Amino acid sequence: MGKGKFIVIDGMDGVGKSVFLDTLVAEAEKSNLKVFDLHEFWKHHDRLPTIKEIEGYNVIHSSEPTYFGVGKVIRHILISKDSEIKYSTKTIAQAYALDRQILYEGLLLPALEKGIHIFQSRSVSTSLVYQHLTGKDDGMPFDEILNLPGNKFALEHSPDFLIIPLVEDPAEVIKRLEGREKKDNAIFENIEFQMKIKKEYESKWLRELFEQKGTKVIYLDAGKTIEYSKQQMVDFYKNNF
Repeated sequence: MGKGKFIVIDGMDGVGKSVFLDTLVAEAEKSNLKVFDLHEFWKHHDRLPTIKEIEGYNVIHSSEPTYFGVGKVIRHILISKDSEIKYSTKTIAQAYALDRQILYEGLLLPALEKGIHIFQSRSVSTSLVYQHLTGKDDGMPFDEILNLPGNKFALEHSPDFLIIPLVEDPAEVIKRLEGREKKDNAIFENIEFQMKIKKEYESKWLRELFEQKGTKVIYLDAGKTIEYSKQQMVDFYKNNF
């Protein structure tokens, strides 16, 4: 059995990552691949599944940060708009990196070795983009973010594909955030920050960093219809599976 394929979909808040990821999952299911949904597992268990619990599955549907342990702290405390404390970039970066390493070592890498594909929303690319910006404001150098153990570890196990959906107008993602049912209530969801994020995701430095690790970086158009977004992922699946 060959190694599984690791696919990360990343981009601005509200850009439609879930549309692309859900389409990828749906195509796998149409191909009779059995999908393990980590989010459903996390609803009932405050931990990662064991390797035995994912036996018989062909795909893991995952996301970062996780919904247990450190990931839960990130989502509900560190980056929550409701938090009374403004946490530093360093504190947030360290938490993301630790959560990431726990996920990679505890589940993703063993699953890939067993031939299970990983379809994931966000990863180390997110930390590098977001904390690259916030670190400039409170004094955390980018090299320090890059070399946090969890981030360094993730880059050593870079995904096969990094798919980045793009929109022309950042104001569009704010409209989508305001209209969607899923509310992350995160501190990053404002137009000024998203305009900066857009430039980072389109930057040469990000693409070259991942390409040097052997990752194929793919940009997709998320600014048209939902049907067009879905079709791009259908085409990607047909070309790579």
